[in-house]
Amino acid sequence: MFIMEKFNIDFGQLKIDQLGIIFKDIEKQAKIMEEIYGFSNFTLTPFGEIPTKYKGNESHVKARLGMSQLGGTQVELIEWKEGDSSYKDFLDQGREGLHHIAVFIDDIDFYFSEFKRKEIGILFSGGVSGIKFAIKINNIRNQIREE
Repeated sequence: MFIMEKFNIDFGQLKIDQLGIIFKDIEKQAKIMEEIYGFSNFTLTPFGEIPTKYKGNESHVKARLGMSQLGGTQVELIEWKEGDSSYKDFLDQGREGLHHIAVFIDDIDFYFSEFKRKEIGILFSGGVSGIKFAIKINNIRNQIREE
């Protein structure tokens, strides 16, 4: 008989730090969000390559990001260009919009080891500007990041 061990990570104490939103054209979307919805100006990056791991395989994602704030929450716009990733899958499904909700944590390696110990797979992980990220999908999308 299999008895599931209680997961000892208290996600209830974490706050939502980031909303990740995918669009085909983030420059156009940033203008809409600034002019119509009153977001502070988005800082847009040029397209860059992000080394990632997707479904257990190494991948290099080419993407462009836009960053703004909504109160105490960072809003990240993502424009995917190439490379296997959950971003590509999202767009291939004909979707644009909310891709992930992120919480920032102090020690992502602890969470990685707990996930591995509990046999919870990581769908998509990588690092941008020294910040590690991971996405795991069950019935909802969620993301943990380390700053």
